[in-house]
Amino acid sequence: MVDLHTHILHGVDDGASTVDEAVNMLIKAHEIGINAIVLTPHVSLFRGFKTSKELTETHFNMLKDKIKQLGLSLHLFLGAEIDEHDHLVKTIKQGYTLEGSTYVLIDFSMRRADVSEILYDLRHSGYKVIVAHPERISYLNFHDLKQLKAEGALMQVSSSHLLPWKFDRASRIAKRLLRQGLIDVVASDAHHMETLLTMKKSFAYVSKTMGNETAQTLFVDNPSKIIGIQEPANERN
Repeated sequence: MVDLHTHILHGVDDGASTVDEAVNMLIKAHEIGINAIVLTPHVSLFRGFKTSKELTETHFNMLKDKIKQLGLSLHLFLGAEIDEHDHLVKTIKQGYTLEGSTYVLIDFSMRRADVSEILYDLRHSGYKVIVAHPERISYLNFHDLKQLKAEGALMQVSSSHLLPWKFDRASRIAKRLLRQGLIDVVASDAHHMETLLTMKKSFAYVSKTMGNETAQTLFVDNPSKIIGIQEPANERN
């Protein structure tokens, strides 16, 4: 599996707080079948913390060294989860895409926004927008999300919302998106170990309900293509 959205990078946001915690999460990720992880710390004006790009890159290189020392076959990539805010393009140009690509992971849940207009602006600035956990955006319903998908957005649903025993609003929307083929990527959004572990359970759920091919597409193929700066098969031109 490939985990495209995580908060494992230590000491930069509300995810892993120490290098030991981060390393333990990476070891567990490898154990459950994840072989590539994109570290996507928050880039936010709303959450009460600000971290420099330099510190983020220093901690990223530190984790890469740790993984190399442990001999793990685990590939790390650097990205960001950007909270929607004014002047998004200016922020993105500071280097906050996924692994230097044109893909950007945007969280639209922090405040009400005209997501269609933002998608249009970002697309015409040369970026491909991945909507982080759309099932959690309180002011958008299923039909709104379906329209955004038609407008070219890619949808990244959280693995913790694709579990057979969960039926909260976010999980119901996530499962409906899954049934209608509107998800592009499933990722953990892991801040801690417990959420990371849902990747394996969610993969099993998707495989059982939608088939192995769909699970492979959402957990492996599409995120791999995004990291490799290639086009996911179901992305709008």
